[in-house]
Amino acid sequence: MRATLLMCMCVSLMMAQLLTRDSMNEVVKDYNNNLMWVDNKNTITLQMTHKEALQFCETLVHSGYANWRVPTLEEFETIVDKTNKKNYINRAFKFNAPTGYWAFKAHFRTFWYYADYMNFISGTAYFDNRKVNKYVRCVRDIK
Repeated sequence: MRATLLMCMCVSLMMAQLLTRDSMNEVVKDYNNNLMWVDNKNTITLQMTHKEALQFCETLVHSGYANWRVPTLEEFETIVDKTNKKNYINRAFKFNAPTGYWAFKAHFRTFWYYADYMNFISGTAYFDNRKVNKYVRCVRDIK
């Protein structure tokens, strides 16, 4: 019984450490999902429309990488942490505005008038008019 408990604790610790902040490069690396997230002051100061967000991430060069993109809702859900009562994002992130961050998907059923976003006040996904300004957090795949 003790060995099982100890093993569970070790696995939990290892899983928790798979999301780490690289302060020098201003990124958070998620080894569980093979993702690298931008985590700098721009993620709490820049707001733009959905179209501008898509362009911003596609043209971003950060930490020596140029293959950034706007994340999907499913990717955002991997960094939601509802135990962090401050703003429902994993504690590895230093910069976070608790309001909306654009996600990739725009909705066909609304003729692409609305797009998804993640709200870190509630840790829940919503959708809004693509012309509304929201924050942007770019992501890339770790290869």
